[in-house]
Amino acid sequence: MMRKLICITIDLEADYANTQGHTRMFEEPALMDRYIDLIRRTGVKVTGFLVTSILERYGDAIRRLEREIPIEFALHSHHHNTETSGDRAEIELAAKTYRDFFGREPIGYRAPIGAITREGLANLMDLGFRYDASVFASIRPGKNGYWNTHMPIEPFRVTRGTESILEFPFPALPTIRLNFGLPWIKLFGLRLSSLLMRLFPPPYVVAFTTHAHDLYAPHLSDGVTAVEKMALLRNSDKGFDILETMIERFRTTGYEFAFMSEICEHVESISNLRSMPIEQWRYYLL
Repeated sequence: MMRKLICITIDLEADYANTQGHTRMFEEPALMDRYIDLIRRTGVKVTGFLVTSILERYGDAIRRLEREIPIEFALHSHHHNTETSGDRAEIELAAKTYRDFFGREPIGYRAPIGAITREGLANLMDLGFRYDASVFASIRPGKNGYWNTHMPIEPFRVTRGTESILEFPFPALPTIRLNFGLPWIKLFGLRLSSLLMRLFPPPYVVAFTTHAHDLYAPHLSDGVTAVEKMALLRNSDKGFDILETMIERFRTTGYEFAFMSEICEHVESISNLRSMPIEQWRYYLL
């Protein structure tokens, strides 16, 4: 039987649709305390994909997470700009900022809204990254949309000659290709999400997606559309509870909780892991 592993990931960035670059969880002690308490009580491991430009404002908060919960950090670009997230200069700046702050090299990367190009993957390989976790192997219409049902939903290896990098797609249910990270479970509701997950069991490895703003109602700037506002605020008062419920459901269905680095070690040991030559990489944004 295939070993089932899950990592609770959190994208550490400014709250969505906040043009001032603020993150409520890092500014309101009650929210930070509640997150730390949830992670401690549930006994999970967290990988934080960090937009490194926030370290100037929120470095103390990141240090507190590092002290108080089991967390490791990877990169989520420096500027959170989808047009530059795969550029070599952007990745190098994020890596340098990370190295200066933590005193070690990053091994993982996640591009904003999954906007990783073939050139971006080549840059990650050149810079020695062990894994990328950017692919949305699903469909999303509209702003920041994508159409990538040709991509695998399970981990795979992208190769370039004798070199390679592991790719961990965002969580999607098989057959229906529906995203099921915390933002979408909040949107669909727990009852429907649970039914769909029973009908279409998740992959054996899950990099479960969360953002800080999934846990509460973010302070929205002007210009947010009615559809965006509805999606962001639906079940926003239940974000912590939904995350805790999902953690327990994954546990009862046999998943082990691990860091992304630990999942890398396991996946690298799989002899028949699917691979894709980098020349075949096609990632479609709408």
